[in-house]
Amino acid sequence: MGIINVSNISKKEIDNARLIVENKIKQLRDNTPNVKFEHNKLAEVEINKFFYEHKTVNRVMIVLRANGCEHYKQDGGCSMCSHFNGTDRSAKITTEEYIEQWQNVIDGIGLSDTKFDLNDYPVVCVYNLGSLLNENEITTEAVQYIFKSLNQYKGVKKVIIESRAEYVTEEAIKNIADVYDGIVEVGIGVESTNNLIREICHHKGIDDIRKIENAVSILHRYNFKALAYINFKPIFLTESEAIDDAIKTSIDCLNMKFDAISIEPTSLQDYSLANKLYQIGQYRVPWLWSVRDIVKGVYDKVNDKVDLRLGGYFDEEVLSGSQGVGYNSKNEIFPHMTSLNCDKCSNKFIECIKKFNMTYDINFLYEIEKCDKCYNLWEDVKKIKDSRDIVTRVYDILGNEG
Repeated sequence: MGIINVSNISKKEIDNARLIVENKIKQLRDNTPNVKFEHNKLAEVEINKFFYEHKTVNRVMIVLRANGCEHYKQDGGCSMCSHFNGTDRSAKITTEEYIEQWQNVIDGIGLSDTKFDLNDYPVVCVYNLGSLLNENEITTEAVQYIFKSLNQYKGVKKVIIESRAEYVTEEAIKNIADVYDGIVEVGIGVESTNNLIREICHHKGIDDIRKIENAVSILHRYNFKALAYINFKPIFLTESEAIDDAIKTSIDCLNMKFDAISIEPTSLQDYSLANKLYQIGQYRVPWLWSVRDIVKGVYDKVNDKVDLRLGGYFDEEVLSGSQGVGYNSKNEIFPHMTSLNCDKCSNKFIECIKKFNMTYDINFLYEIEKCDKCYNLWEDVKKIKDSRDIVTRVYDILGNEG
């Protein structure tokens, strides 16, 4: 794959390409309207089906209205992400406001389920549209309050949170471990173990893979679980290159001792660079057929016992928040387009993916027959090669500013 060979590319060219991507992202951020949100109300609460301890269970996902990702504030953020759309960037949420949001969960305030009880959900996700372990995004006092509260719910067996690797520190993990006895899984955005792809295509801002390895080591030291998020098909990659990279990254993450991996097909959110390239005809979201290729590729190289999830595809019931009202009614957090095939088979395929996520049985991904409208087209798309190196692709699509 030509994109991997960087022997003829200078460090200056690589740095310039990364800067071009960053500047384009920042331009989009500058044009993003800032929406005011009530700081004492949650962004979203939803229930979905999840595979845990060899069975399908109900999982609750709680999204706090938060201060926003620091990577976005400093460097523009990742090329595919616009979660900052759901944050009030003109004001800071206080510890007291975070606690009030959490109490709304406990008390069922603003939820459509009047009998809501955390004990009914073995798996609880607590997200903040950024890193829950970064005290600049949410205070350590608020995090500890949340986990101290969760410790009282013995029906909850595992809590899943998210953080960038650099915020997984001894202090941050100990802050939770001191008050919580259950299983904690921390999702880390690895995206790709190829430095060039991770830094230019994803604009991740983690130029040293050892930061990720160190985060896994710290988590295991405290008996926490490490979950790797792998973004499938970033900008500038062909379909085939993206499939190969997702498989290789999955195997690399398992070799780094991640306990689980989640393949996250790129979706489109307003004001992201991925969405901008889609608008000008320079990007297509990944094919669902390709998602199946990745699962098979990982299973073939490891085994079907690995904890592998396909992010974004779960049967869900929205109890509070914006996802349930539809994109045109201000769905500020979630995408307006996800990975797809054609209009004939996409919905059927998504149902197969949901079944996979509830069982980890790859056979469900083969329940759908080859579509006579798009399967051959997808196979042709996989054959497309791009002889240009990654820097040249950036220059050709975004322009050379240096």
